Amino acid sequence: MIRFSKDTVTWVSAMFFLGFYGTLHFVYFQIPDEIFKAIYYNGLGLFCADIINFVAPLEGVAAFQNYLISSRVNLEIVRGCDGAGALFLITAAILSFPVEFERKCIGLVLGVSMLYSINLIRISGLYFVIAYRPEWFNLVHIYLAPTLMIILGCLFFIWWAFGSSNKFYEPT
Repeated sequence: MIRFSKDTVTWVSAMFFLGFYGTLHFVYFQIPDEIFKAIYYNGLGLFCADIINFVAPLEGVAAFQNYLISSRVNLEIVRGCDGAGALFLITAAILSFPVEFERKCIGLVLGVSMLYSINLIRISGLYFVIAYRPEWFNLVHIYLAPTLMIILGCLFFIWWAFGSSNKFYEPT
């Protein structure tokens, strides 16, 4: 196996991270909104409506296209509400981290699953915020919830990376 200095591995990993992150964003913005409406309905809306109705059955929330609809609120799920920013960060970090392929696959499956679950909870929570405390919506939607997703993604990456053995450079 070829071994590189730690500095070389660090710089190469950083360049790969930027490349992966930029590519993911580029591809994401090439996808038409019509495709996302179907994805949001099947992959987010239906599950969020089920979560909300499980927690508060009297809300009577239904998913329709890319909306969560009730007698109180029509919450639209649009590009960016899918947690893509945090997902792209964790994906690029895992893909660029110098570990074995199998370890990357495990990290991707666990990281994507975790962020998807957190995003379902985030969207469901935003429903309750806009329904009962609409004056808090911008604060929670724009600042608190996305920041929490990024922090949790970073904590996951740290946990995952510390559990990985790095065999691509010679320890000094």
